[in-house]
Amino acid sequence: MIEVSQNKRHVIPEHFYRESICLICIAKMGSRFRLPAATLWQRGGHDNSLLLSSLIFLVFLFLAGCAGQRPPEGGPVDLSPPEITSVSPAPNTVRFSGDRFSLEFNKYVDHRSVEESIFISPYVGDLEFDWSGRSVEAAFPSPLKKNTTYVITIGTDVVDINNGNRMASAYTLAFSTGDEIDRGKIEGRVFDEKPEGLMIFAYRLNNIDPDTLNPMTLKPDYITQTGKEGTYSLSHLAMGTYRLLAVRDEYRNLLYDPETDAVGLPPADITLTAEDTLRIGMNFQLELEDTTAPRLLSVNSSNVHHAVLKFSENLDTSSILSRDFSVTDTLSGETLQVSTVFVNLESPSSVTLLTETQKDSAAYLLSVNTVKDLAGHIINNKANSYVFLGAAAADTLPPHIVFTSITDSGYVARQDEQIRFDFDDALQPSLVRGAFRMFGKDSAAVPCAVRWNTPASINLVPEKLLQPNERYTIAIRYDSLQSWFGNHLADSVQHITFKTIDPEQLSSIEGTVVDADTLLPNRYVIEAKNISNAKQKPIHVSTERGKPFMLPQLLEGKYSLMAFQDVNDNGKYDAGKPFPFVSAERFAVYPDTIKVRARWPVDGVVIRLK
Repeated sequence: MIEVSQNKRHVIPEHFYRESICLICIAKMGSRFRLPAATLWQRGGHDNSLLLSSLIFLVFLFLAGCAGQRPPEGGPVDLSPPEITSVSPAPNTVRFSGDRFSLEFNKYVDHRSVEESIFISPYVGDLEFDWSGRSVEAAFPSPLKKNTTYVITIGTDVVDINNGNRMASAYTLAFSTGDEIDRGKIEGRVFDEKPEGLMIFAYRLNNIDPDTLNPMTLKPDYITQTGKEGTYSLSHLAMGTYRLLAVRDEYRNLLYDPETDAVGLPPADITLTAEDTLRIGMNFQLELEDTTAPRLLSVNSSNVHHAVLKFSENLDTSSILSRDFSVTDTLSGETLQVSTVFVNLESPSSVTLLTETQKDSAAYLLSVNTVKDLAGHIINNKANSYVFLGAAAADTLPPHIVFTSITDSGYVARQDEQIRFDFDDALQPSLVRGAFRMFGKDSAAVPCAVRWNTPASINLVPEKLLQPNERYTIAIRYDSLQSWFGNHLADSVQHITFKTIDPEQLSSIEGTVVDADTLLPNRYVIEAKNISNAKQKPIHVSTERGKPFMLPQLLEGKYSLMAFQDVNDNGKYDAGKPFPFVSAERFAVYPDTIKVRARWPVDGVVIRLK
């Protein structure tokens, strides 16, 4: 160790400050060698050439050390993840009595990323870190418990200094202060668009009432992080019953924060015993929980018959009924009749109300009851009313098409295609059927029915399957498309032509769902996503365990398959709730993507639920 006397004043000659040696490097050098700045040099006193020589020598040592940490010039970019090369104590050490542990990495890593990625179960408190090059030593704040297995997890948020590469998978170090190491293990995967770096929380239920477990206030007993593919492993668990959650912990507070953290829930709790220490296939899907009731944000009257309502979130369209909206003149107390109401299907947070004639600048109180959001929350009763002013503008605009599910000169893949038309105003129901005509080969009429989605949206439904590889034309008579209050365009006809795809360009997937659990309802839904074409909507078919399913009329591409047990028979996957706890529906993802090629049906697909 180099010592510098604190009792003498050393003077650095004035010309020394004009040399090319960086004073910042001197300060850093002093910090590195633990030499207080006041003892290195002070202006005044006498010259000390020995000290100056020592300082210059130490500066060069420091610069050499800095140079040793720089990435090499040129060559390919380093994309390799940082790895832990040695640890102390050794893995699975028993009768441990130390007060610290250490890690060494194969490259220089960001200190903060390491310190924030270390999780210890059971919790021991805040650690004290001491870094030296690529190694870190962490001291426990207090003595460890006796006869206890401790699990240190280093998560995948650790990054190297040079290129920000993340650790490929979490690292686990276990040791015991007793004679044995706990042997329980749970493995699985999180299926998500961004599966890397998610937190897996494990709560031991042996000493608590499971109904009281609130992950918003209670930190987990065991923690790990997912790797690049969303895989995880919780090892060295004590025997007992566990509840697991997958959480995108945005605040890194080891708590679940609703509407901020996406969360994945299990279909059931897991029990580990001495006879059954391993559970694999505990998989999750993440979903952002909606815990807030919708609120009415604004009402704007566009003309004497229309008022546009904006809500804080998308609404359940089936919950929007005219009887749930009331409008009252705040001065006279008279009720303004609501004729009809419709939601914008492309933006379900927007609702249009049609009323009898409003008075210019009259103040109206609009109140909304029982409408729900997509999570089933009824509108907040403290934010379900709004005062707006009646409009002066007359209602003279005809309805216009704002959305169609087909395009002119486009293609449709399915022979049972239903063609959707959305309008910017509610239509007169009695006239709509005569506004649409469909023609096929040789101008032969194709009978169609009209199915209403909302007062401003319809589906045109051919009464027979469309023929493959054939051209069809839809003729729309605009004078028959009248708004609720009788406005329409001039007598004109628009034609939309489309073609059904040649079946030689399509294919199918066939398979079965296998499930050994026969206690829950025998209802399963298969979801196929064309990952080669993100614009194509997922395709769903229903089936029962052991019975064949078929996904017909598929376009070419790569498909992913997922099956879930539709317990409540609503046709969609239900992700459950963290608190009060509601389990998620069981699901399984087919392990491989399926390449679908024209004229080459894929069969023999088996999806197994565990």
